[in-house]
Amino acid sequence: MKRIVQLVFLLASALALVSSIYFLVQGRSGAAAAARPVATRQVQPESGAPADASGAPSTSEGTGAVNHVPALPNEVILNVTSFNVDQEEGDEQVLTVRKTDRADGRLSIVVADYSQQKKAWARSWEGDTLSTKLTTFSIQAKDLLGDHNLDIVCTGMDDSGEQTISVFRRGQGSSAYAQILSLAADSIAIGEAERSEGYQLGQTNGESWPIYAFIGDKESANVLDQVKDKYAWDARKGQYLKIGSERIPGAQVEREIVSKVLTGSEKDFEAFLQGVWYESGKGPFDPDTRLIVFDKEGGSISFYRTEAQEIFRWTESHSTRYGLYARGQNESVDNLVRLMDIELTGSDLVSIRVFDDLQMKMDPEDRWDGSYRKMPLGARDALAAKGNGLSKPAIKLEGPYRSRSGTELNFAQPRYSLKPAGSTDKPGATNESGGFELYTLAGDTVLVLIAVRADGLPMDRKTYKASFSETRSGKDLLRRLVLSPAKAAIDGIELLQEEDLILEQRVKG
Repeated sequence: MKRIVQLVFLLASALALVSSIYFLVQGRSGAAAAARPVATRQVQPESGAPADASGAPSTSEGTGAVNHVPALPNEVILNVTSFNVDQEEGDEQVLTVRKTDRADGRLSIVVADYSQQKKAWARSWEGDTLSTKLTTFSIQAKDLLGDHNLDIVCTGMDDSGEQTISVFRRGQGSSAYAQILSLAADSIAIGEAERSEGYQLGQTNGESWPIYAFIGDKESANVLDQVKDKYAWDARKGQYLKIGSERIPGAQVEREIVSKVLTGSEKDFEAFLQGVWYESGKGPFDPDTRLIVFDKEGGSISFYRTEAQEIFRWTESHSTRYGLYARGQNESVDNLVRLMDIELTGSDLVSIRVFDDLQMKMDPEDRWDGSYRKMPLGARDALAAKGNGLSKPAIKLEGPYRSRSGTELNFAQPRYSLKPAGSTDKPGATNESGGFELYTLAGDTVLVLIAVRADGLPMDRKTYKASFSETRSGKDLLRRLVLSPAKAAIDGIELLQEEDLILEQRVKG
C-alpha cells in the first residue's frame, strides 16, 4: 500500500513540475511577444478615395509592406518604403505619416532602423516636408552630393499647387538626419548628370547635382516667361544655397490659347492634352519616335516606344501654374506609379518630365522626359488607319487555357498566372505570375506578360502575337489561343524564331 501511495505521489509531483515549466515558458513567451515592436499593416489610400476634412484620402488596410514601428497617438501611417540609406546590412524603413494635430496638413517622414544588438526595430528619426498632397508624394534615395552617401529626397505638391522638395542628409556616424534643402516653386528639377568612371568604381567623389526652381517672371507680360533659380551644395555651411537666377523666355503663344488652357482648371488642360503627342524634332511615323496618348475619357495614359507599350490608368490631375501634374497607375503592375509634370511651351507643344518610382522601374535607361508635339488630326487619322495599337482588341481573355503538354495560362484581368508543364503548387515550384496587357498593333493582337516577383517588383516582360479563334464542339465552346513570341515596335510586330505556344479552353455547353 505504501508503494502505491509513493508511486501516486511521485506521478503527481512530476505532473506538477511539468505544468509549472509549461506555464513558465508560456509566460516568458508572452512577455517577449509583448515587448516586441508592434507591426501593423501598411495603410494605403485607395485610388480615387474621398478625402477627409484635412485633405487626406480616406484609407483602408493595404496589402503592401509591413511597418515595423507603430504609429504614435497623433500619427496616421500612410505609406511604407524601404531603402538601404546607410548602405549597411539591411534596409531602413521610411514611413510617410500625417500628424493629426497639425493644422497645415504637411506630410512627415519617419525613419526606422533595425538594431542587430537589440534584435528589434526602433524609430530613429523623423522630419517634416512641405508636401501636403499624398498622391503626388514621392520618396527617393539619391546621392545628390556625389560623396557616395544616399540622401532622402522627398518631392510632391502643396495646397497652393506648387511643387515641393525636401532633402535630408544623414549625419556621419549617426542615425539622425539634417535638412539641407526645403523649397516650393512652380516647378522643380534636379540637375542630374552622369558621373565619372572613378565615381562609379568608388575611387573618387563626384560633382554635386544642382537643384533648379522655376517661378513665374512677375516683371514680364508673357505668362510663360519664367525665372530659373539655381541652388548648389555649400559644404562649408552644410546647405543647398541659391547661387544665381536667370530669366527664361517662354514661347510667344497666342493669348487666346493661354487663356483657354492655363485657367487653373484641371479639366481645361486635360482637354488640351486629349490625343496623340510625339517627340518634338522627330517625325510622327519615324520608327524610333515615342508617342504618348492622353485619353481622359477612357481614363488612360499610354506610352509607346520601340518594342513596348505601357498603359497607365489616369488616376488624377493637379493644376499647376504652367500646366498639369498627372498621376498614373500601371494597369498590369499596381505598385508601379508614374508622375508627370506637363507644361505648356507652345500652341501645340508641351514639355514633359516623368517621375517613376525608381524601385519599380523595369528599365532604368528608359527616359520619357522631353518636348512633345501634338499630332494633327490628319496624321492621327492616318495613324488610326494603320491600326498601329491605339485601340484595345475585341477579344477578352479570361480563365484558364491549357496546352497538350500540360502548360496552363490563367487570366484574371489584369493578372495572369502561368504553370509550366510538370509544375506543382508546392513551395519553390517555378510557377510565374504578374500582369498582362492586350492591345492591337498594325492589325495584329499583341499580348504582353509582365512577370512580377513575390515582393511586387517586375522582373521580366514577354511579348507575343496572339491569334484567337472560337469553334463549336457539340454543345461545348472551344477557344484556341496561339501565342507566337515576337518583338513589337510602333509600326508593327516582328516574329521571333521561337516555337509557338498553343493553348485551348473548353467551355461546357
